[in-house]
Amino acid sequence: MLFKCSVYINIMINVVGAGPAGSFFSLNAKDSVRIFEEHKEVGKPVACTGILTSAITDLIKIDESVIANKIKRVRLIAPNDDYYEFKLKTEELIVYRDKFDKFLIEKALDNGTELYKHHRFLNFNKNGKIISEFETDKGEKRFSSDILVGADGPVSKVAQASGLYVNRKNWVGKQYTANLSMEKDVFYVYFGNVPDFFGWVVPESDSKARVGVASEKNVSTYFDLLKKKLKLKNLDECQAGPIPMYNPENITSKDNVYLIGDAAGQVKSTTGGGIVYGMRAGKILADCLNNNLDYEKEWRKELNKDLMFHLRIRKFLNKFNENDYNDFIKVLKTIDLGNFNRDYPLRNLGMFIKPSLIGFFLRNFYKAI
Repeated sequence: MLFKCSVYINIMINVVGAGPAGSFFSLNAKDSVRIFEEHKEVGKPVACTGILTSAITDLIKIDESVIANKIKRVRLIAPNDDYYEFKLKTEELIVYRDKFDKFLIEKALDNGTELYKHHRFLNFNKNGKIISEFETDKGEKRFSSDILVGADGPVSKVAQASGLYVNRKNWVGKQYTANLSMEKDVFYVYFGNVPDFFGWVVPESDSKARVGVASEKNVSTYFDLLKKKLKLKNLDECQAGPIPMYNPENITSKDNVYLIGDAAGQVKSTTGGGIVYGMRAGKILADCLNNNLDYEKEWRKELNKDLMFHLRIRKFLNKFNENDYNDFIKVLKTIDLGNFNRDYPLRNLGMFIKPSLIGFFLRNFYKAI
């Protein structure tokens, strides 16, 4: 932790990555911040489904202009096409990710942050200050800072340059926009065809949806299975990219270099969602730097228990075959998941204390060993 005496001294912070985690950190930081984005446009290319639970309202109020749709129901679909559908007590948001990212960066800029687009991070060295090297269309440039923050995604160059990119694994997500008639307010989840994840259909309207799958291997094969199941023909705008797997043993800070969001692997293992967790991690880091606290300790205190819950459930589900998923969906019908928030999974664990669900987990306990 950089030492600050009782007299406030402004320090310079370089942030690599203008996604939600980097922008939200910058919005909450008291010191001078520069954000470096490798692409020419913030929010592009899109590589995210853009689902936000109501937990986003605990962080920021979103402009209606960035919202593509609102989800009121979730349908969990078994391999045998049986399904369990529940109504959400609080609707979820489908955002245009490019507009959402631009919305957040504008908030950061209003807070005094400087933005450097089309600056690709290469490496850094330390000579008193942290000297970061970037490739631009005008050649290489160097910027010094007291602190370097990696908010640059699952294969973070900052993590690699600092020696923090160890024991990392990623799923690969593959998503297309498709013309598909469906109920506009329902989020569809398909279990069983993907051994270590699931397929999804997220409607933007009653005739257009985001359709995708994720897996550690053979993602194209699993997408083709979902495509066939849904009888899809015309697909537009392929969006693909890595999704980090949470590893609680990963270290996320070293010598005034900090990682947040996907760069730190702070992602829900059940769903691959990381927007809210990345933003929460960004705020935690800002609070730690503002108040001279230990980031590694503080983010684990606030986020690790929930992330570990997701990880354990993912490991359990990865043992399921198609028959297990058929039974699982049947058992889920005995409980009401409407109050369950994926970003705060431990708050409503009481809803899972049902004889049918407990019996199911006990019968399948050996699978998780």
